Amino acid sequence: MVKCFSASFASTICEVGRTVITAFFIIFLYSCDTQERKDSDHIVYVDNIREQANRMLDKGETTKALAFFDSAYQEIENPGTGDEIRKFTFKGQNYYPKIKDFKSAITHIDSIFLLLSTEELKKEYIRDYSTSFFQKGDLLFDLKRFNESYQYYYRGKLIAQTILDPCAVSEYTYRLGMVSYKQSKFSEAINNFKQCFEHSAYCIKDFRNFALRQELLANISLSYGRSGMVDSSLSYSYKALAFIAEGSKDYPDRKDYIDMARAVVFGNQSEQYYKRGDTLTAIALLQKSIATNTRKGFDLSDAQMAMAKLGELYVETGRLDEACELKEELKASLDTSYNLFVDIGFNKLNWKYSDKLEEPNEAYLYLQKYIKLKDSLDKINKKLVSADVDREFQNIEQQYNYTLLSKANDLKKGYLYILALFGVMAFAILLLIWYNWRNTKSNVAALTKLNKQIIFQNTQLGQTLDDLKQSNSDKDRILKVVAHDLRNPLGAIVSISSLLLDENNFTEEQKELGKMLKTLGLQSVEMISDLLAANLSYRAEEMKMEPIEVSLLLQECLEQLKFKADEKDQKLELEIWEDVKIVGDREKLSRVLSNLVVNAIKFSAPKATVKVKMELKNSKLEVAVQDHGIGIPDSLKDKIFDPFTEAKRSGTLGEQPFGLGLSISKQIIEAHGGKIWFESKENQGTTFYVELPVKLKTLEIEEKPALTA
Repeated sequence: MVKCFSASFASTICEVGRTVITAFFIIFLYSCDTQERKDSDHIVYVDNIREQANRMLDKGETTKALAFFDSAYQEIENPGTGDEIRKFTFKGQNYYPKIKDFKSAITHIDSIFLLLSTEELKKEYIRDYSTSFFQKGDLLFDLKRFNESYQYYYRGKLIAQTILDPCAVSEYTYRLGMVSYKQSKFSEAINNFKQCFEHSAYCIKDFRNFALRQELLANISLSYGRSGMVDSSLSYSYKALAFIAEGSKDYPDRKDYIDMARAVVFGNQSEQYYKRGDTLTAIALLQKSIATNTRKGFDLSDAQMAMAKLGELYVETGRLDEACELKEELKASLDTSYNLFVDIGFNKLNWKYSDKLEEPNEAYLYLQKYIKLKDSLDKINKKLVSADVDREFQNIEQQYNYTLLSKANDLKKGYLYILALFGVMAFAILLLIWYNWRNTKSNVAALTKLNKQIIFQNTQLGQTLDDLKQSNSDKDRILKVVAHDLRNPLGAIVSISSLLLDENNFTEEQKELGKMLKTLGLQSVEMISDLLAANLSYRAEEMKMEPIEVSLLLQECLEQLKFKADEKDQKLELEIWEDVKIVGDREKLSRVLSNLVVNAIKFSAPKATVKVKMELKNSKLEVAVQDHGIGIPDSLKDKIFDPFTEAKRSGTLGEQPFGLGLSISKQIIEAHGGKIWFESKENQGTTFYVELPVKLKTLEIEEKPALTA
C-alpha cells in the first residue's frame, strides 16, 4: 500500500531557532565524509526492482514478488547502506504487511534502526531514518497498539522538522489525517490531507508520488462526503479523476493500477449522486466500478463493497431480479475473499431484499446478523474512536519537553558559548530561554494534575479489587455448603447399594447395575470431597497411582454412560488397537473419560454415534473421543479449557452447561505427565485427544473389537 505523509510547518520562534542551530551543524558535518559512502549505493537499481516487485504484490503474486526481489538484489556485489535500507523497507513496509505477517514486518523495520546505529549514519541517511519511524508507527497502528504508534509518529515528526524537508514532514500529517478519518473527525482529516497534498509536491516525481497524490484527492473527496458536503465531495472526486488521467500519460505501463484507482473513485462518487437523488447515475457509476475491480489482481474488496451498495439501490428501485443475481454473485465472492466490512454490507443487502419480498423471518435473521457484525466492528474500533489523538501527542510532547528541561543547565552553558561566538544569535537564544521557563510552569502544573488523577484512579481500583475478593469468598462459601449437603445423601446411596449387593436373590444384570450405582456414588463422593477441600487444582503428588488396564477402564466408562446415550437414541462405539496398562489415578482418569464422552453425547444429535478409540502411538497411549455434533466455533476455541469460562453452550436437547469439566480434565491429564487437545469444525463435529505415558505394555490384540451401545 502506498503511504503518504504530511505535517504543518507552523512553529514557534523558539522551535525555529532550535532548528536553525541544528541544521547549521548537520550541514557542517555532512560536508566531510558522506559522498564516499553514498557512492557505494545502487539506489536507482534497487528502487526499480522494488517497483517491479510491488506491481506483483498489487496483482496478489506475493511469493513471486519476494522471489523476484531477492534474486535481483543478490546481483548487487557490494550493497551499500542505502541499498540495505531499501531492502528492509520493501519487506517491512510492502511484502510482510501484504501477507498480514506484522511481526516479521516490524522485525525488518527494526533492522533499519540497527543498521543506522551510529550518529554518523543517522545524519547521513536522516531522510530514511525519519521515514522508518513512520513505517513502524503504521505497523503498530495496524496491530491496534495506538499509544506506541503515536510515539513513533511523533519521533518521526521531530526528525522530519529538523531537516526542513516538506516531503519528509508530509508523512506526519498524512497519518494524522488517516487517524482523524477513522475517528470520524472529517474536518480535521480534510485539513491534514490538503496539507499533505501541498507538501508532497516537493517529493520526487515518480509513480509512488503520483499514486500518493491521487489517493489524497480521493481521501479529501471521501471526507467531504462523510461531512455531508456533497458538492465539495464531487468537486474533489473530479479533481482526482483529472489527476489520474494526467498521470496515465506519464505511466502507461501502470494501466491496471490507474484503472483500479479510477474505479475506486467511481464507487465513491456514486454515494454522493445518491444523496442528490440521482439514483440512475449512482447505479451507473457502481456498475463501472464493479466491472473494473472484479478483474483478477484488482481491488476485489472495493468491488464487493460496491456490489453491496448497488444491490441496495436495485432493491430500493424495485429491480429485485437484478438484486437477487447480484447478491448471489457477492455471496460467491465472499467464499474466496472474506472481509468484515463486505460481510456487513452483504447481510444488510439480504435484510432489505427479504423485507422487500415481505419475508419477515428471513429479513429478521439477516438483520440480526447485520447488527451482530456491526457491534463487532464497533467493538474493534472503540479503542481508536475513544482515543484523543491531540491529547496523546500533547502528552508525548510534554514528555519530550520534560526531558529537555532535565538537561536545562547543560543547554544553558551551550547557549552561552554560542552567544560568545555568534553575537547575532543572542536575541534568539534569549527567546528560547524565556520560552522554556514559561513552559516549565505549565508542564509542572499539568504533571501535578495528572498525578492526582492517577492517585484517585488507583484508589478506585483498590476498592474494586476488595469488592471482587469478597464476592469470590461468598461464592466459595455457598459452594461448600451445597457440596456438604449433597455428601450425606450420596453416602447413603453408596451404603444402600453395598447392602443390596450382599443379597443373593438378584440377577447378574441387577448385580452389575448395583455395582455401577456404587461406583458412581463413590466417584461423586470423591468429587464432593475435592470441592469441600477447595481442591479445584490437581498435582502429580496428589494422585493415587496404581496399575490400570485402560481397555477395562474405557469399557466401564461407556457402560456407566450407556443410559445417557440411550436417552438420545445414540450409539457408543469402542475401538481398541492394543491392550495397554498404565500407572495412574483410576478415579481421576475415569472422571476425564466420562467428561469427554458426556460432552460428546451432549453436543451430538439424537441417533448419532460417539466413537472412542484407543491406540499406541510413539510409545504413548492415545485415546480419541469423536463425535459428529455441532462443533466448536473459532471464537470459543481458546477458552474451553479455562476454569469458569464463559464459553458455555447448551446441548442439542437443551442440556445445561457448567463449564468446569474440561478445565478439571486438563489439570488431571497434565498431572499424569500427559496432554489433552482437540480438533473441531463448526457443525461437523469434534475429536478430543488424550495422550498419556505408558509405564507397562502387555500383549497386542490382532483383531480390533468394537463395543456398541
